[in-house]
Amino acid sequence: MKRILSVLLLCALILSAVPACGESTTASDGSDANSGAGQSQSADPSPGEEEKAETEADVLAPYRSIDLGGRTVHISVSSNISENGGGMPSSYPYIAGPDELTGESVQDNVYERNHLVEEALSVKLDYQPLDLNYDQVQPYIANLVVSGDTSVDCYVNDQLGLLNCAMNGYLLDLADKANFADYWFDFDSGAYYADYMKNLSLGSQRFLMTGDYFIDTLRAAHVLYLNKNICAEVAGTQDAVYSMVLEGSWTLDRFNELVESAYSDANGNSTADDEDRYGLSGHSKGWSAPYYTFYYSTDSHVVDFDDAGMPYINEANVERMSVVSEKLIKLDSSVGMFKTSSVAESLKKFVDGQSMFTMFQKVGDIEQGSIRDFDGMGVVPYPKLDESQAAYRTLVHDTAELGAVPATTVGEAASAVSAVIQVMATHAHAYLLNDYYEVALKNKYAQDKTSAQMLDMVVAGISAPFEFAYELGFGDASYLAGISWNPVGDSITQSTDVTASTFQRYLKTANKKLAKLIAAYGG
Repeated sequence: MKRILSVLLLCALILSAVPACGESTTASDGSDANSGAGQSQSADPSPGEEEKAETEADVLAPYRSIDLGGRTVHISVSSNISENGGGMPSSYPYIAGPDELTGESVQDNVYERNHLVEEALSVKLDYQPLDLNYDQVQPYIANLVVSGDTSVDCYVNDQLGLLNCAMNGYLLDLADKANFADYWFDFDSGAYYADYMKNLSLGSQRFLMTGDYFIDTLRAAHVLYLNKNICAEVAGTQDAVYSMVLEGSWTLDRFNELVESAYSDANGNSTADDEDRYGLSGHSKGWSAPYYTFYYSTDSHVVDFDDAGMPYINEANVERMSVVSEKLIKLDSSVGMFKTSSVAESLKKFVDGQSMFTMFQKVGDIEQGSIRDFDGMGVVPYPKLDESQAAYRTLVHDTAELGAVPATTVGEAASAVSAVIQVMATHAHAYLLNDYYEVALKNKYAQDKTSAQMLDMVVAGISAPFEFAYELGFGDASYLAGISWNPVGDSITQSTDVTASTFQRYLKTANKKLAKLIAAYGG
């Protein structure tokens, strides 16, 4: 898989060697287009602004032949806060941007980018905020598509909801050039997360878009938050966990040891209660689902792919799942595990200094003031299963806000969307990623250089999402019938390893569901 880190490593070179960032885009007429950005908005630029103007001209130059004739492109963008209001803000500010310059680099980048694209392509961008929970996305889009409504040209919304739209035929196949009058998408340009997109579908079809413009994929990457002050008490130094990560010895066993040893009976009543200090806070009270962030970081899976790229369920993978189950059962039953009913409660336990780690947080949650202001906060990737695992893996939450085009947007309308998104993605690849990730997250919000290095490892570990994407649906939307996670989740709930028997119980239905999934993609 093309790692997202390979994109990030280019950021340091952007200002000094911008021509090297040019990517190749080919329109339907075969003309070549190399990436670059727009013109400076300053009437009397300083020397630095003149250099930026040259750079931006190089970025957008290949697309200046596109003239959309003043057309309006209507983009519906999610505006709700994740985790039912307890999580990070939506990606709306990174797509629609502010109404005016704010003096904040990331927001000003978005504002200037949107105006540059409008000018360069002769297009008007109409951003429409849409406040829906993930399970409301498919019914909403389905109703518009079935009724023939063409008021929206492009959606930016939750992955889970959009996937269900794709499966039911409500989205346009973005890889089929027959759907477009002129075709400007170049998903291999480096501005998109091409492998991630590939693994959200089968065969050559592409229904969902993600990349530097749809930056929520990066923001929604799961990460463990670390209280370095407690770490120093428990493990000897603030950098002890960092060292494990860098050495490749950051495993579930080491994690479990720290969670257990971090517990302290703060009030001395010999009973674990709210006043005590814990190793991990997580919203796992009454259910096991939150632990899937650990499971999918261990390279455990049930689906493999044949030579034709089609998925099948491989029973040989059950043994590894069983090992993970045993380690997560131990974590769930640890005296160092503080169970809450919500992500917000878990985070509060952490920022109050009462847990060494907190789970189910994401990279984008660092934007929240309570986290940024916490003295001694660090970030680390989720642990490996064992030291033989090749790399740390990072799960992207299934409510990450991706891009999609409704099936009602075809021909000239689809062409306009492809031009707008391609130019937006090219500009974001050159500028937004650097301003948001390198400048804001790593330099402004990360409290030490090693945390910035940890973020690189977290992002580098973002892996192909197929199994997770189709495992945790809603209603009948799980096209794996729960066979990937439920054997592990049931084991945690029952406090005994029932992985193998639960797997067999799900197998017949899962194979039928998977066959339907393959058929839906024409396989």
